[in-house]
Amino acid sequence: MRKLELLAPGGDIESIKAAVVAGADAVYCGLNSFNARTRAENLSFEDLYGLLRIAHQHDCQLFLTLNIIVLEQELPALLKLLNQLVNTGIDGVIVQDFGLFYLLKQHYPSLDIHASTQVTTHNSGQLEFLSNLGASRVNLSRELNLEEIKLMSDKAHSLEMLTEVFVHGSNCIGFSGLCYFSSAHGGNSGNRGRCSQPCRDQYQTTDVGAQYPLNLKDNSAYSDLDALYAAGADSLKVEGRIKKSHYVYRVIDTWRKQITRLEQNQAMSNDKDPLYTVFNRDFSNGYLQGAVGKNMYIDNPRDNAVQHFTRIESLKLVSGENFEGGINVKKALYDEKTEIIETLAGKIAKLSLDKPIVTLRFSGQQDQALRISAELQVNNLKEKYSRFEVESSSVLHPSDKYGLQTEELTKRFASIGGLEFSLEPICYDELTDNLFVPFKELTEMKRQIVCWLNDGREHVEPLTLQAVRKHAAQGAKEINAQANLSKHTGVSILIANRRDLALYRQIKQSFRGKNVSVYYAIPDAIEAEREKLSLLFTQEPELIPWFGAVIMEPDFIAAKQLLADVKPNTIVTNNSGVGIAASQLGIEWIAGPYLNISNSLSMHSLQQQGCVGAFISNELNKQQIKAIKAPSNFKVHYSLYHPVMLMSSRQCLFLQSCGCDKAVMDKECLTVCKKVSSLTNVKGIDFVIDKKRREHNALYGSEHFYNPQILTELAGYFDSVLLDLRSVATKSQLKQSRYDTIERLVESLSQQPTQLQLHQSSPLQPLQGQKQERNGSETEISCELQELIAHTTNEQYRKGL
Repeated sequence: MRKLELLAPGGDIESIKAAVVAGADAVYCGLNSFNARTRAENLSFEDLYGLLRIAHQHDCQLFLTLNIIVLEQELPALLKLLNQLVNTGIDGVIVQDFGLFYLLKQHYPSLDIHASTQVTTHNSGQLEFLSNLGASRVNLSRELNLEEIKLMSDKAHSLEMLTEVFVHGSNCIGFSGLCYFSSAHGGNSGNRGRCSQPCRDQYQTTDVGAQYPLNLKDNSAYSDLDALYAAGADSLKVEGRIKKSHYVYRVIDTWRKQITRLEQNQAMSNDKDPLYTVFNRDFSNGYLQGAVGKNMYIDNPRDNAVQHFTRIESLKLVSGENFEGGINVKKALYDEKTEIIETLAGKIAKLSLDKPIVTLRFSGQQDQALRISAELQVNNLKEKYSRFEVESSSVLHPSDKYGLQTEELTKRFASIGGLEFSLEPICYDELTDNLFVPFKELTEMKRQIVCWLNDGREHVEPLTLQAVRKHAAQGAKEINAQANLSKHTGVSILIANRRDLALYRQIKQSFRGKNVSVYYAIPDAIEAEREKLSLLFTQEPELIPWFGAVIMEPDFIAAKQLLADVKPNTIVTNNSGVGIAASQLGIEWIAGPYLNISNSLSMHSLQQQGCVGAFISNELNKQQIKAIKAPSNFKVHYSLYHPVMLMSSRQCLFLQSCGCDKAVMDKECLTVCKKVSSLTNVKGIDFVIDKKRREHNALYGSEHFYNPQILTELAGYFDSVLLDLRSVATKSQLKQSRYDTIERLVESLSQQPTQLQLHQSSPLQPLQGQKQERNGSETEISCELQELIAHTTNEQYRKGL
């Protein structure tokens, strides 16, 4: 029987210990930086060593979450962390950022790479892409049903990858990695581990009477274990790194018993009561069963335990079933919680983080080999120790000048003690004075001892960022900073329906030769539109296809067929699976803004997959963008004007807002439904729900993003800036026609000097006035462009990540 891994959350030391004693096969946890749960207590590096030791003693693996997007300025700190991590026994690293994938594959091959749920993996092309990046396993999108999990697992296994599926805990209403709600409204980015969960907030009461219209029940696949096994899932992942240790213990213990039933061919239990005794928002398996709809919502984000058991007791009262005068549900749950905590405390009492003690003894006489014996004592228990002995390859000779001084030896071997081990004072009682052995042999003997202490792992020397950049430059040299500032920025336009083709033809006729491109947004339901799209792009070969971020497998297959039929020169895609499919057909592709590109190594990583350019993440500010130096032959794009997408969802966002006749979504909900509504939170901030035909539900901010000031602040940095002219009903308004707005932007960019031209101005006094005048004209241009569009925001740009 194939082994199922039970993967537990560990937000702090006690929770990790709880997972271990409850029977988890693996635990995922984070350090104090570079992980997607900064609200968890997380760990220090010294904690990590101790917990690795505890986990491995109990046949449990430990995975480290480094699952955020990384800024260019953070690369030195990231390398420092990886240089430490590669010399631990960590069993896997969970990753979102493409630059980190690149670093791990190219420079830290001993670290096992796991693709985070933040990568939003839902089609087979994405699996190929992640396999190329070195991932050994992938956490599938939470939105997938059993049939889709089976398809994805089969594909992953053919690529020698494992699949993880979230089986218990909080449900996100938006696709992970594509939710910018917390970032845009509060400056706490989910892609940086700081999600403030505005989807759980209270809103003004909606038309259907909901106060928490975006709040989903928790996920639980407890009754679907046998089906998940049949679907090929390899790892069952429990969410909850901000949950307490008693929660982790109860959930993992309950799931472990269910897995044991499966392994022993026993009937599966449907009794979820133990899971209801700890925090829950009620449970739903709607995504897993393909029953996405109203039953997945709950109009209360707080703990549902009391309400659940109160309902049960009320039903007993009505039926007369064993009702003993009314149980105090709150007291019973409190007593249950107390019992769990006490039981757990007893189980983990002996799981010590104390460092193992290392004792070294040097011995040797003239004409004998130098001998070092090492003893390792675990957890201060004398009966738990092991020994290792190493000898020099040459014999000890009398020293004339450089003898083995104990002070020097102590200094040389001191690094054995540190975060992982405690080194006792070294014993030299059996070492004769004034003897000598070559220092290179001491170095070799120390290496062998360290290797023994680390279970046979050789120590990996630290890597510098300079070495990383030099390695990257061998394949693609970085652009010279001056050259990077010499670009004349082009303009690109995004349209989304056939009514906009008249504008496209007008642009094509008027701006030919002026570096103006037009993208056409492909709907999410590509399968239903493929033939029409094929005809469109055949008739209009200069129109560039723009693919969205969420492309489920049937539509991914249709996307591949569309590309094969049309063979465009270039596409833009927010889905890496479509990118790899384009590359296989010899089609150049540009990474869209929802691939969250935030550093130069991500660009190198994409370039290796046939990518020729990328949109910078919409979440970055001026300094964060300016630090990024793209590879040669790699173009940098920026979305200057666009609706602020807060989330894209497979769920119907109208059910709890304005209402819908259907309780469960069907295929027509994606392909036919076209609807707009709104939400207002209790602070009076408005949001737009916009469902386009053949698109997933989306939530937008009430104003478009517009940032013309970047054209002067980073003049010449971008190869192209985008005006997203898709129709989303926000408060923002063009003050001129769309064509006139485009014309004004093109004119401004053609007149605007590049940063290189500004830098080449003479420092002599007569020309300084000219430079000041030029800067004044730049400000005027920026102000003029700002006046083109009313009621916009650039808050994300001002705040950055």
